[in-house]
Amino acid sequence: MKVQLASLEDVFQISQLYFDVYQGTYPDPLMKDYNLIREFIKSESGFWFVTKDSNNNIIASVLASYDKEHLIAKAFGAVVRNEFRAQGIMEELLAYGIDYLRNKTSGVDVIYSTTRTVNEAAQSLTEKLGFKKLGIFPNAHRTNDYETHCLAAIIYDSALKKRHGDYKIHHDIESLYGVVQKETGLNSLEDIVPEKPSKELMAPGELELVNSPRFVAYRYGFLKAEKKLEFEFFPFHQPNLVIMSPDQSIELFCHLSSSDGYCVVVGGHMPRNLDFSELFLKSNKLLRDVGARYIEVIVRADRPKIIQSILKAKFIPCAFFPCFQLIGEKRYDFIVLSRSFEIFDFQNVKLKGMNQVYLEEYYKAWKRMSLNPKLLQV
Repeated sequence: MKVQLASLEDVFQISQLYFDVYQGTYPDPLMKDYNLIREFIKSESGFWFVTKDSNNNIIASVLASYDKEHLIAKAFGAVVRNEFRAQGIMEELLAYGIDYLRNKTSGVDVIYSTTRTVNEAAQSLTEKLGFKKLGIFPNAHRTNDYETHCLAAIIYDSALKKRHGDYKIHHDIESLYGVVQKETGLNSLEDIVPEKPSKELMAPGELELVNSPRFVAYRYGFLKAEKKLEFEFFPFHQPNLVIMSPDQSIELFCHLSSSDGYCVVVGGHMPRNLDFSELFLKSNKLLRDVGARYIEVIVRADRPKIIQSILKAKFIPCAFFPCFQLIGEKRYDFIVLSRSFEIFDFQNVKLKGMNQVYLEEYYKAWKRMSLNPKLLQV
């Protein structure tokens, strides 16, 4: 068997592999569209690793996106043909990809991945390769069933040495941080109850959703280049819609997957005194009306007031990512928060080790934030 980077000659076989294994239900259009596969293979920030058998047939695949600015990479899309499973093929392929990213790029401080929970194999594999468990995304994706995914990452010493770890953490995140601390050995953080805003916050007023991918991409790129985005870090996602006020003083950029309703908030341009809670509550409704069933947002962990605003908009903390963003010489921690519009279904979930603890933490937070206090005793 051969482990290597995919070439343009492999495009058809790659697409066929994902179709055969998932029977056309894989939610990411990248694995179905020949042109998208070609563009990814040709790009400087995309690496497509494959394993071929003795007949030169592709039997396994995994991808990695690479961000040179932040020295971070994401491994995803791991798949092995059914008849070749349980032979260590994906372990060898993923190890090859990690080594490639470390030695044949400008460098990488952090490599992360989200793994499926329909079986324990993927969780065991990432754990064996040094990935630390950082959280869980309940019912985030949909194939044949709703799928809960786990977040795991390799955080190298080069990242930890740059970590900004001297801050106070929001008191509602303290319990989740304690689990991550146990898993990774991070330092203890003092918790804080955020102070109320010192200024009166501005209500967002009327908002509308604009679904125009080319305009949205251009506008987002322009604002990012002009450094006019209040927050703009969500690597490896490009916005395809925007929620905005008529005068464009408020612009919230999102990526929505039409295939399974998975949505992420990528960034925003807005007044500093805007009421974030109201913005996200209104945005939740607009996104739900166009098919979003799960919304994800990430916030720097050292910004408790913003975290408080998003918690008030019914988002639940589900993961803590140390050393995620590189700014200058420092790497900053992030909180991942999510909002689901589905009834949770965990019948097909098989969690390993700390991932079970993360699901319990999520459920405790959901009860605390979503139930009437009188029902907490039921």
